[in-house]
Amino acid sequence: MCVQELPKMATDISYRAMCDSFYKRSNATEMFLSKLDEVASEYNFDSVKSCVAIGTGEGIHEIGLIEKCTACVTKFIAIEEDHEAAVCLRSHLRRRLPDVEGLVIEGDFRSWKGPSEPVDLVLAFHCLYPHFFNDVGVRQSLLKMIHDSWLNAGGFLAVLSGDSWSGKALENDAEETFFRLGYKRREHDSFYEDILGAGFIKKHYCEFLYVQDFSNPDEALLRFYSSHVSYSATDDEVRCMMKELHPDGKAHGLLALALFQKAL
Repeated sequence: MCVQELPKMATDISYRAMCDSFYKRSNATEMFLSKLDEVASEYNFDSVKSCVAIGTGEGIHEIGLIEKCTACVTKFIAIEEDHEAAVCLRSHLRRRLPDVEGLVIEGDFRSWKGPSEPVDLVLAFHCLYPHFFNDVGVRQSLLKMIHDSWLNAGGFLAVLSGDSWSGKALENDAEETFFRLGYKRREHDSFYEDILGAGFIKKHYCEFLYVQDFSNPDEALLRFYSSHVSYSATDDEVRCMMKELHPDGKAHGLLALALFQKAL
């Protein structure tokens, strides 16, 4: 184990900059977009005219799904807590979906009451993990509200996550750095059981691998990792952990895309 050498310097790095550094070092987005071709070829989304996306960040993946799968969407509502991410999301919507009525709400999706009228699609990407909820009952209540109140009959819920339905683990796992630094491993309750318990019907599920590049990590990448652990991990500690786990600078990650539907 590489030991800590220098204390972490106090610098002001925004969370958005940390996320940018993290995501630009993998091909996860490209792999995700390629999977959308498969989904679009199997399902007819012509009935999907309106969409709600929760916990979107900058909305890169959410907008990608709208572009590839739901050509008939005319209204896109997003709720995102981080101001910088919300500003970027508005910009992406204007540029990539200019003919869609876009509304970005800055707030916490967990306490949001939902859209004023039911929609045809809800996107929940990387926001259903247990650590986002103080109690599993809060997540269950949210999913039940999405099913009963947010969605029209026949509406869809799309979920993107790093959790495999089977709970299988990867060798050379890109997330192992998080876990070694003290980040709690996600239990395989997964949230999938909660989704089915809310009344949804499973329609589609696929997994895909991506490659993460940990070579020569910059300060923003190091801070992305240290920001997710409960103690003050130093830059050197994070760097050394990456080097120990991935000496060649490469790691593999797994993402899962699942599609559920509310009964007609």
